[in-house]
Amino acid sequence: MKRMLIAAHGRLAEGLCSALSLIMGKKEQIAYINAFLSDTPLEKQIDDYFASVGKEDQVLVVTDAFFGSVNQKLLMKRRENSMVVTGANLPLLLELTVLLDGEEPITMERLKAVADQAREQLMVVDNEEVPQAQDDFDF
Repeated sequence: MKRMLIAAHGRLAEGLCSALSLIMGKKEQIAYINAFLSDTPLEKQIDDYFASVGKEDQVLVVTDAFFGSVNQKLLMKRRENSMVVTGANLPLLLELTVLLDGEEPITMERLKAVADQAREQLMVVDNEEVPQAQDDFDF
């Protein structure tokens, strides 16, 4: 089974997971770790998560900041069958959630393509250049 762990400082991971669930529906294979909010050390939270998933499961780990302590701890503790993506944002998570569906494993090539797509969503919006919305679609 393919799984995703979102881990970030404070309540960012929980918030991203909440927004993702609102848009994509609740996905049982997605979990989160809110780092540094409890007395439980981050290392134990990571160990507990990996103990809760099957050895054959592919785990996609998403963290908030490359040089952050959450990312560094997960890089040290990740399993062989896991991949780490950092710089978490909602467009990235939406794309990654799609990768969880289907039977084929997630490849590094596909993961890099998804990161490139999400990177395109990062921009400065100049109101004079933005076309006016033509419908009432809420996203």
